[in-house]
Amino acid sequence: MSAMLALVAMALGRAPVQTEISFTGAGNFTLKGTLSMPANSGNKLPGVLLLPGSGPSDRNGNQPPGLTTDILKQISDSLNAKGIATLRFDKRAAHTYTAFFMKMKREEYAEFFKWDNFVDDATAALKFLGSQSGVDPKRLAIVGHSEGAEIALQIGSAQANSSLRPAALVTLGGAGRPMGPILHEQIANALERQKVPSDRRSAYLDYVDKAAAQVAKDATFPPDPPAGLGALFNDTTAKLMQAYCKIDPTDLAKAYPGPVLVLNGGNDTQVSPVRDSPKLRTALESRSSGTVEMVIVPRASHCLKATTDQTNDVFEGPVVPLALDTIQQFLVKELKP
Repeated sequence: MSAMLALVAMALGRAPVQTEISFTGAGNFTLKGTLSMPANSGNKLPGVLLLPGSGPSDRNGNQPPGLTTDILKQISDSLNAKGIATLRFDKRAAHTYTAFFMKMKREEYAEFFKWDNFVDDATAALKFLGSQSGVDPKRLAIVGHSEGAEIALQIGSAQANSSLRPAALVTLGGAGRPMGPILHEQIANALERQKVPSDRRSAYLDYVDKAAAQVAKDATFPPDPPAGLGALFNDTTAKLMQAYCKIDPTDLAKAYPGPVLVLNGGNDTQVSPVRDSPKLRTALESRSSGTVEMVIVPRASHCLKATTDQTNDVFEGPVVPLALDTIQQFLVKELKP
């Protein structure tokens, strides 16, 4: 009965057609994802590429089994309801490719997970989306969350003068500074919450600052990271961290000439709505062309979930309605489904 109801709903245009897809990313690596096509009358639809945050995030913005945000799945459903097709995919660090990782040598990890590969994967995904028969390649946008926001800006910058230039960008919890000072703030806040003594706190933060400066310069880290930081500062992450700490997102923003929505949660504990979002807005306002809107969603976390304060970063549950509505309205205006 449930299958019959689903078919009826699809026929009536109430449910999107979701198709498991694969495409070739950087280094001929095969990536898997979901193409969601709203039922329609046959006209070509605008399309949106959805990009997750850092770490082993999958197409929904999750890192199972410990982290379930469903942020990209919820945004996809919201956009599908307005007649906008979406593509979301498991980034190359996701759990779905574990069997492949198991065959790799440790010295291969840094190259495989370098920044350029993540950008090239997302660029290939955008091309794939635009190549679909039901999608209008002239009405493509990118919505990026956290790391994905910076990748969206990188693509917008790199493709500014090409036929692949996105028609619009949305940054969700996107950095407005190189990663060094953001890592300092994140770790300082974590140490404070854990009530770590001030002398040990200083040792941690001194290492973080030195590591960010050194990796930006030569893709190496100082030896002997304090306990707990080794997973972040090690040889397998060096090339990715070099890009994080070297790239200024405002430089990328200035090079993209189209409309941008900068959106962040007012209680984001990871990327500051006070020190990052306004920097992006200022950079975007300085351009000779292109519009910018900035919305800070009150009482929303980094993953745009309802939260009470800046010490309680909520990951699970529904995306705050104001955030979904703002993203939806912006893309409807720019893509005209």
